[in-house]
This record gives sequence, structure tokens and C-alpha cells, in this order.
Amino acid sequence: MSVAEAMTEVGYPDGKAKEISGYLQSRLGDANLQPGDVLRIGVIQEGQMVLVVRASLYRRNQHLVTVALDDHGRFVNAAEPARLDAVAGAFSGQPAQAVAGRELPSVYDGIYRAALSYGMTTDMTALMVKLLASNVDLQAQLKPTDTIEAFFSVADDKGQATKDSELLYVNAHFGDTTLRFYRFQNADDDDSVDYFDENGHSVRQFLLRSPVPNGRLTSGFGMRRHPILGFSRMHTGVDWAAPRGTPIIATGNGVVEKSGWSSGYGNQTILRHANGYESSYNHQSSIASGIREGAKVTQGQVIGYVGNTGESTGPHLHYELIVNGTKVDPMKVRLPGGESLEGKELARFEDERKRIDNLLNTQSSDQVASK
Repeated sequence: MSVAEAMTEVGYPDGKAKEISGYLQSRLGDANLQPGDVLRIGVIQEGQMVLVVRASLYRRNQHLVTVALDDHGRFVNAAEPARLDAVAGAFSGQPAQAVAGRELPSVYDGIYRAALSYGMTTDMTALMVKLLASNVDLQAQLKPTDTIEAFFSVADDKGQATKDSELLYVNAHFGDTTLRFYRFQNADDDDSVDYFDENGHSVRQFLLRSPVPNGRLTSGFGMRRHPILGFSRMHTGVDWAAPRGTPIIATGNGVVEKSGWSSGYGNQTILRHANGYESSYNHQSSIASGIREGAKVTQGQVIGYVGNTGESTGPHLHYELIVNGTKVDPMKVRLPGGESLEGKELARFEDERKRIDNLLNTQSSDQVASK
């Protein structure tokens, strides 16, 4: 993938993406990104205008090049910006190093840093984050006692995951929350794959509370003074702030009921879930490819990107949950639980759990942890 493709895919303007890509190519001789590269974009936002002012490329945790706008609006060579955070450090070829106190990153950043350092693929790491999102505060700061252990299949001779690897087991401890779950293929459900705790209860909730895993809750459900109209009215959802282009995920399995422009809501997607539940995602900068009316989506699938379209004062996602036609508070409404295995499938799961436990006891598995 080229630099331009990577930037436009998450919502940056096509012209600016090509300009930066061309400049980096003139410096490096090649504008294509390699697996593990980190592209860090600096922006300045004023109202609805977003100006890209800097781009830095890192490879194997080493700074390659930085370009920045000069006073004449042209990209020129520039010094490396302030030291990268934990997300970029995740692409180091070395295991995560111990840090202390205020230097610790967020749980979200720390999981990525540790998992990728220990050889897990980006897809496998993203899956692990989605499975943890229902119960773990991903934006909390890591504590020295936080740990996460992951066990995957089909490692290569260096212990790295391959394209055929499967995430088999996770044992996570963050703050006061401890989660342990196992992979299981359910023959009674069209051989679908899911993850269950030791008692056979699915770790996936019917609906996730947050459609932006690394977002910040800025406005709750209820009466508030409208930031644009200037008077109080009902806020029928919750707002999640995040940089423009941040991925938005489906909070549950469902079917796309609507996808497109909707006046004050801007770019809007509405998903229809089971049992009378619908979820609405608004002000998106763009809607993900393939998200059109009638399309099926799965929980955790990227369906769009945070933006500032419609009646909006800054990049955020306005998320609504509708139950049998009534808008409810997504953060407080009681949600149905996930699947629980029974009968023959529970017995099969218990056999698989014992098999994985035996593998854990007989093989040395790296502990993926940020301490």
C-alpha cells in the first residue's frame, strides 16, 4: 500500500495525500509502506477545516523522514517531532520494555505495543482488542500490575504468528477486571467461531457500549444546551470524540438499514440488530466500503470513520441506540447477554478448553504484557 492510499483510506483529502506521498517518494525513492511501518500525521484543526502540516515515517521503530509545511505552504524537510507514543513503539522488533508511572501508555496502546512486539499479527491483535472492549476500559492508563497473556497456533520458527495462526486463548488482567477466554468452533451454529469463558459463556456482548474503542465520551444522553442552535433540547445519543478518520465499529451483528447523507446527522449509518434493536452512527467523515443498504455486518467490523459532517462543531461520533422505535441511553440501558453453550456443544467446548489448557501447561507461551 502506498502512503497516498493509506491516508485516503482513513479520510485525508486525496490531493494532500498524493502531495505528501510524492514528496516522501522523492526523499526515499519509494512511497510504498512496508508491514509494520508507522505513518504519523500532524494536523491543525480550526472549526471544520483540517490542515495537514506534517508527516513522519518510521520503519522498525526508526525515524526515516519527516516533512512539514513551510511559511509558503510547501512541504520541506523537517526535524523529527516529539518522541512517539506507545502506538508507534508497538512496531519495535523488541519486546516491550518496562516503564513506570506517568510514562505508561493507555491500555489500548499498551496492548498493541506488546502484542505486535511478541509476534502477533495486526488482525489478531485487533480481534483481541475487540473481545476485551466490552469489559475493559481501553483508555485507562496502564498499571504496573496489568498483564495480558495470549496463546496462538501455527507459530513460525521464530515464534511469530503466520497468516494461518488462530488466537486460541487470552488471559487478561487490567485493574480490577480479569478475563479468561478460549476459542471454540460451534458445530451447531454453522461452524461459527467465537470465544467463551471457562464456563461456556460467550465473551461477546449482544451490543458493545462504545463504537469508537479509543474514543473519549464527551456528551451523554439527556437534556443539554445545543452547541450550535443555542437552546436546550434533548440529546438523543452519546458523543464520542476522536481524531477525524478514526475507525468506527459496529456495536453488534446486524444488517445495514440506511447508509448515506441525512441532513443534520451528516453521513449516517443505521444498523438493524435482532429483537427490535437499532444503532445509528452519525457525522462520519466517510462510510466504509461495502456498507450499503442490505449488507450484513459483524460486531467489531469497521463501518465508517469519525468526522464532522452535518450539524457538528468538531470531529466526533454521535451514537444513538433505538429499541422498538424509542431512543434510549446507550450507556445505561440493560442489554441482552451473549450466547451460552449447552448440551453437546458445552461438552465439546469443555474438551477443547482442556486441550488448550494442556498445551499451555506443556509449551512455553510468551506473556504479552506491558508492565
